Amino acid sequence: MKTKNIMIVISILFNVVLFTYIYWRESHLKEMYSNLSFGLQGDLVQLESTIEYQNNNKWNDENVVLEKIEDVREGIHQLMVTGINVGMITKSQENDLWTLYRYFANFPTYTGFPNTKLENNDINKLIRLRDDLRSAGWGTNLGYSSDWASFSMKIEDLTN
Repeated sequence: MKTKNIMIVISILFNVVLFTYIYWRESHLKEMYSNLSFGLQGDLVQLESTIEYQNNNKWNDENVVLEKIEDVREGIHQLMVTGINVGMITKSQENDLWTLYRYFANFPTYTGFPNTKLENNDINKLIRLRDDLRSAGWGTNLGYSSDWASFSMKIEDLTN
């Protein structure tokens, strides 16, 4: 009887530790995923301010804008892959990210070489992108949130 009681106590303690670990791990994954979303929105704000800076300085270093667009694409990909791998992304969120990814596929790609010259048409598209980012809520001195509902609304505003 005494051995049975000891086994029950050990089993209860083990289960408490296991549930605590699972809860902590789930909380940690949610926080990490939220930080990725917040980081992507930070990249969008930096892209807006980089376009503004280049526009004010006669596009003297347009590769910086292309690098920022690449950062946004990588952020979208990282958020999507991480969300799928840890099972934290809903189908609606995945669709939002695909919409955003397709939207940014329409802009020039960073080649890795610092001598890329943008055509006037590309510059005009980027200026329009800056305006669209600001109107969606991603811009310098504009606040943004890490909750997905706000993020999703901004994606819809940007892509429509």
